[in-house]
Amino acid sequence: MDFKKLEQACRREGITEVELYRVVSEDASVSTFNGEVDQNLIYESNELYVRGVYGGHIASLYVERDEDDEIEEIVRRLKENAGIIESSDPYFIYGGSDSYPTLPEESHDFENYTQGDRLALSRKMEAYVREKCEFITMTSAGVEVETSTVSIENSNGLSVSRTETAAVVYCQGVIVKDGDTRTGYYFDYVKNLADIDYEKLKEYVVTRPLSAIGAKSVPSAAYPVVFENRQFASLLSCFLSLFSGESAVKKLCLLGDKLGEKVFGDNITLVDDPLLAESFHKTTFDDEGVAAFKKTVVEKGVLKTFLHSLKTAKMLGAEPTGNGFKGGSGGIGVRPTNLCLAGGDRSLDEMIAGIENGILITGMMGQHAGVNAVSGAFNLQASGYRIVDGKIADPVTLIVVSGNILDLLNNVVEIASDFDSFGSVACGSVYVRSLSVSGQA
Repeated sequence: MDFKKLEQACRREGITEVELYRVVSEDASVSTFNGEVDQNLIYESNELYVRGVYGGHIASLYVERDEDDEIEEIVRRLKENAGIIESSDPYFIYGGSDSYPTLPEESHDFENYTQGDRLALSRKMEAYVREKCEFITMTSAGVEVETSTVSIENSNGLSVSRTETAAVVYCQGVIVKDGDTRTGYYFDYVKNLADIDYEKLKEYVVTRPLSAIGAKSVPSAAYPVVFENRQFASLLSCFLSLFSGESAVKKLCLLGDKLGEKVFGDNITLVDDPLLAESFHKTTFDDEGVAAFKKTVVEKGVLKTFLHSLKTAKMLGAEPTGNGFKGGSGGIGVRPTNLCLAGGDRSLDEMIAGIENGILITGMMGQHAGVNAVSGAFNLQASGYRIVDGKIADPVTLIVVSGNILDLLNNVVEIASDFDSFGSVACGSVYVRSLSVSGQA
């Protein structure tokens, strides 16, 4: 769709500002199940969202066809939708930032692989874990490569574009031994399909499930608890609204009136970094066209800023932070790019060396049902290992860890050096002084 034609048609009909947001994606995915082809797909998508200001109100549309002959219908629908909007919330068609960061150049080998090559790679992962464990009864694996380009153009002079390419590999195995059944799952983003970490694959699909055979619960008590980095990232991801200007505006944020105050322990520093080297999700601007930049959210326990879209920044008298992103319906919400919890210099093994009787959490379930983001409470089924005299010991299952995220972040003893990125959160393993663990009566 020609944006200039859209803009001209809108102005003729009294639509004073207009914006076209486009996402063009190409996805190639394959999967295998017990060595047989389960899925082999290549597909493209072209999503368009149009916003326009008419009569002092802003209206939004999702457009199914990227064709110039849709323009007349788009103009009609924008006027119609704007006419029934009663909200007085501020709105913006953003004219652009003074400058934008540059994405680092990264090379990939994805284009060197045909779909047939990816299927062979999927089978290879299955064969590898079966070779490493005689007790595996079922395997599945897959490879997915996606390239996505986001572009925004509007009548106020904004014209920006970014392209992201990522590959995901995964493998699952079911192990049955001594009447006990365990499932292992490996999931990883890779920069090159030739660089799959087979040792990590073995660790998650074979070694850990085997070590969990015969796992038992523990007596209910308060224990020192260490969350493995991936698990702590999963827990913190449930409470990202703590740092959201959107939640603060709605008065659904525990920290809504705490700006500038000490809210966590001295060893808690959180930085939102859109160009984090360890992350596979980097961005130079948000979905409103605001330049993304690195900002400190919490510094040594003190809340320094909320994350903002244009709207929430205006409503709270703050500056936008480049954190306005589209959700499933196309509306703008607030979320971090890569929220990083600063860690220390010691490894996970070194960190747990001083724990006499604790729990290492390596798996959790129910992060949605067992979490209340408004109150900060969590109550999650977990599994892992006992820590005895500073060493990882017996496997543990059928336990529930409970607490409040504010209390937890005020009782962190140490953060390990095993920093890595997991979705929107990057962190190392986290040692919490004491948490309630429900197990055996």
